[in-house]
Amino acid sequence: MKLKHGLQSPPFCKGFPDGGKTRTKRRGASAIVRALMAATLILFPSLPSSAASAEATGFSKDRADWQREFEQIFADKVSTDSLAAYSKGLSQRPQMVGTAGNAAALDYAVGQLQKAGLKPEVKKYDVYMSVPKKISAAETYPEKRDLQVTENLPKGTPYADEVVPGYNAYSPGGTVEAELVYANYARPEDFAELERQGVSVAGKIVIARYGQNFRGVKPEQAAKRGAVGMMIYSDPADDGYIKGAVYPDGPWRPDDAIQRGSILYIFHYPGDPLTPGEPSTPDTKRIDPSEAASLPTIPTTPISYGEARKLLESMQGDEAPAAWQGGLPFTYKLGPGPTKVRISLDIDYQRVPVNDVIVRIPGAKYPDQTVLIGAHRDTWVYGSTDNTSGWSTTMEIARVLSEMYQKGWRPDRTIVLAGWDGEEYGLLGSTEWVEEHRGELAKNAVAYINMDSIGGQFFGASAVPSLKQLVYEVTKEVTEPRSNMSIFDDWYLRSGRKAPALGDLGSGSDYTPFIQHVGVPSLDMGFGSPGGLYHSAYDNVDVLTRFADPGYEHHKAGAQLIGIAALRLANADVLPFSYSDYAADVVSRLENLAKEGTLGVDMAPAIAQAKEWQSAAAALEQRARQLLSDGVSEADRKELEKINAAMLKQERDLIREEGLAGRPWYKHQIWAPGRTTGYAAQPLPALAEALQDGDKTAVEKAADQLKEVLANAANTARSANE
Repeated sequence: MKLKHGLQSPPFCKGFPDGGKTRTKRRGASAIVRALMAATLILFPSLPSSAASAEATGFSKDRADWQREFEQIFADKVSTDSLAAYSKGLSQRPQMVGTAGNAAALDYAVGQLQKAGLKPEVKKYDVYMSVPKKISAAETYPEKRDLQVTENLPKGTPYADEVVPGYNAYSPGGTVEAELVYANYARPEDFAELERQGVSVAGKIVIARYGQNFRGVKPEQAAKRGAVGMMIYSDPADDGYIKGAVYPDGPWRPDDAIQRGSILYIFHYPGDPLTPGEPSTPDTKRIDPSEAASLPTIPTTPISYGEARKLLESMQGDEAPAAWQGGLPFTYKLGPGPTKVRISLDIDYQRVPVNDVIVRIPGAKYPDQTVLIGAHRDTWVYGSTDNTSGWSTTMEIARVLSEMYQKGWRPDRTIVLAGWDGEEYGLLGSTEWVEEHRGELAKNAVAYINMDSIGGQFFGASAVPSLKQLVYEVTKEVTEPRSNMSIFDDWYLRSGRKAPALGDLGSGSDYTPFIQHVGVPSLDMGFGSPGGLYHSAYDNVDVLTRFADPGYEHHKAGAQLIGIAALRLANADVLPFSYSDYAADVVSRLENLAKEGTLGVDMAPAIAQAKEWQSAAAALEQRARQLLSDGVSEADRKELEKINAAMLKQERDLIREEGLAGRPWYKHQIWAPGRTTGYAAQPLPALAEALQDGDKTAVEKAADQLKEVLANAANTARSANE
């Protein structure tokens, strides 16, 4: 479900590939690569040089050499041939959850992991979900014609009969017919603009373009205002011919490509709609669908911009605002009508198996503590980029670690690698697994690393602030194939020669239950490339190998990068978290909020508490550095264990079991998806939502609750340093 920012390419995508090879830096990089790096540093003297050995936070000097040897052996064993074989083997047929293609991909992955000497566990959950039987749509006025609901796939396309029509998962079934109203991106502010212009959507079908918010927010907002149905299309201004050459000549969306996707209200809660907060196991009590807050209420379906063009062009009414004009060659009108359409969705609802794949590399010293790596293995159609790229890379990391394990290399902590099923429908497999293992994860999970698209050429990452330093360090260890710099240096230049920013964790991918339900420190990183074939039948091996990642070099870099990050977390003497950075981030956000106005509620106590946490965390981190600086004696071990326990706990301290008001599944007090964005993060969510609602009492309560969790984190850091 990658690329959650409106456009179908990540915000860090700038430029196009110019080739290059991937190797880990300094330890094995070729003389040519080193010369190119040196030349780059001459050309760009403001680059923060990573030619010298990068820091490895959390390691004593006597352990650092062993760790680097571990990392080098791992990195050298990552193979583009193996990655290409996994990618092509998995991309042969559609792998939508609950289908024969998904089952075949499961068998293939399990077989390959077993061949690598691993013992994969297949964990099944029976989840309530929609199953499309027949999807149709038609224009009924001023013309009568059926709308095309699948792409014009070339003859000979393998398994073309298994390609699901353009379809929005969890849409209710039914038939509705009404005039159209155009609502731009169907954001709250767009509906407010329609109201200002005297245009009502009550009793109408809303047509809106993808982007700017999660697709599930669009029908929710439309339904609140009385709409009876919705059509969503990808406008060429956002990801089609306005951006560049369309497929097959380029990576942008052609006029027949349809963006499929779920409209489950994951901003209320993800996973099985009938078991919120509990795993979908046989003995779990299920609520009635009428009680499920995450289920949409109006029939909704996606169409291509080729079909949308004909509908929008025949609409009348007032001219849409300038900012609402898209890339189609006419003036967009608001309606209502006279264009009228009929949506007819024959959709069944039933319990369908969701199958996660789990493998473990046992830890030698702290086997109960786990570092988790995950990627979703289901796709909408062929899904070579989204997300066979991430799952193939996870399998390659598992293969290499297994080979090293068999030769005697052991991580200190257990590494768990997972292929999540049903992510595209609403984070189904990961949510159910996390809900089932909540207690174990809360006690022992060190961190979760997510991969939702590795098949691209431009690096980006989102993470909790405590992991920023780790991301900086590991990106200095791997060469960026496109530029032959380190990934960090390339990222630094694309960031305008500034310290690269990490994104905030909202939702829309499998890190959501780990960080926002349990409080496991989480990191999402990968590579993206400009393009518009997201969730279409054209996300295939041809696109991947011609445009996104020729030669699978970025798959290789991604496997090296994420493997090294996992090994740092698994082997560190002191877990490499910087909660002082985290606390500083919270201080900054609270101070900015106070400047913007908080309905007269004083933020000073919460800010003071965040600063107290920052001071306590900084003192603990300094103590850890002192212990590591001259090697770790046996006498130091007990104190280090105490520090590591505090490193594990501080993120958990930011959880409130009661959850957010109206959204109790979301328990983290710093991070949640926005109620009306769905994907994008809403930092300090309880405060932000109370302010949005103009509820001073709720603001006071949220500030007190935030102060409480910040005090818990400060106490944890302080007590570990006593």
